[in-house]
Amino acid sequence: MHNEILTIGPVTIYGYGLMIAIGIFSAYFLAEYRARRIGLDEEAVFGLTCWAVAAGLAGGKILYYMTTFREILADPSLLLEIADGFVIYGALIGGVAGVVLYCRRKGLNCLSYFDLAVPSVALAQGFGRIGCLLAGCCYGRETDSPIGIVFHASEYAPNGVALIPTQIISSILDFAHFAVLIVFARKYKKGEGQVAGLFFVLYSAGRFFLEFLRGDAERGNIGVLSTSQFIAVFMFLFGCILFFYLGKRGQSVKGACAVSIIGGSSGPTSIFLAGKDTSAEGEEKRRRREKRLEQWKEKIPAEPHTLEEVERYLTEKWQAERLAGEDREVVRMEQALRTTLVLTHRPELLSEPEPEPIDQKASKKEQIAFVEQLQKRFDEAEKISSEEFPMDFSVYRIYPEREERRDPEDEAACSRLDIQIEKNWQVLQTSFQHSEEGEEEKIKEIVKDIYRYYGVTEEDKEKGTERFLMLVHVLEEQPDE
Repeated sequence: MHNEILTIGPVTIYGYGLMIAIGIFSAYFLAEYRARRIGLDEEAVFGLTCWAVAAGLAGGKILYYMTTFREILADPSLLLEIADGFVIYGALIGGVAGVVLYCRRKGLNCLSYFDLAVPSVALAQGFGRIGCLLAGCCYGRETDSPIGIVFHASEYAPNGVALIPTQIISSILDFAHFAVLIVFARKYKKGEGQVAGLFFVLYSAGRFFLEFLRGDAERGNIGVLSTSQFIAVFMFLFGCILFFYLGKRGQSVKGACAVSIIGGSSGPTSIFLAGKDTSAEGEEKRRRREKRLEQWKEKIPAEPHTLEEVERYLTEKWQAERLAGEDREVVRMEQALRTTLVLTHRPELLSEPEPEPIDQKASKKEQIAFVEQLQKRFDEAEKISSEEFPMDFSVYRIYPEREERRDPEDEAACSRLDIQIEKNWQVLQTSFQHSEEGEEEKIKEIVKDIYRYYGVTEEDKEKGTERFLMLVHVLEEQPDE
């Protein structure tokens, strides 16, 4: 392999340094992009990257000096060779220390930013190992297998003999780790810090077994294990503890952050009970949400329309049909919305008092009593009549595939979108069902279009009203945490 990529006058661009630079920049831009998406402070990513890289380089160099201590004693001038010799585990340990120090200095949640950083670290490592291949360092043992690679002008690897391509194997593993971490963070993460724990598990396991294939001797030994294998054992155990403990803790926190009732005409169908979350993690989530909403305030233009205009828009653009007021579904929807509005906006109509909040340490008996009181309050709200709480309510229905519908009589089998409008309290809400795969996305695009048209005022954005929050929710296609 050739490490000297390009020479312009006195300047030479080396493959190893180029790949390291590509890895660092890729890691930085990925972290900044993900921070923006999940609501972390994207402005902190630059400082975090600088601290992590600086501390990582120092850690990698220090551990290299430790593993070559005898050689340095014999020739102290080796200490002056700053550009050569780094140990990746030292870089990881140093990088972790840099992240911790930076987060403490800025008052950030370390676990959240570790989860943000580790997929970027895996990505950077993948590029870094390509640099190792170009330079010929971190090479494998001699082999007779057909996958062996031969170096001809390496300053590190033995030239002219077939070696196991440990750099390529390691790079593939790192890119695979990156993909696994991204998917896990997006779909399966249950607690802050879990992604970091998974990274330590994956990397240490892969590195432990990869060490059996390595042929470079300057890595040090502790007993029968190489220095990297010795560290990998403890890193693997640490990662497992981090992954399972934080996952379990995350489940308990998520189960104890709010009280919400989802109900219908026959009472609540599910009740989520939780206490007040005063943990640092709760504060971090609140801060993320506020930052995300500030970003949406700048992004969403103030172009409001009235509900009367929305009704015309529905019928003209989407050929929506207004359902008859006596329709059973309309009656059920109106009753459900009346119950919700009474609970949220007219609690003085209820004789049943609102229960005192309880925290997550409450006994089971206290939790049951709390739920029972909520149920009584819900039942009373459900009995409020239209005379006591009048509403200007209507329902419009859109059939996205009406032209393709073969049996117009079979309404239940059709994909449809219902838009509920209540003008007294300025309520616009939607619900839908889809009968065929792929139609859900089409309906969601219609919902987005409707809410974009309804829009928000400058006052909605400034005060963060329900109208503004609902538009943000729809545009993001995910619930607000």
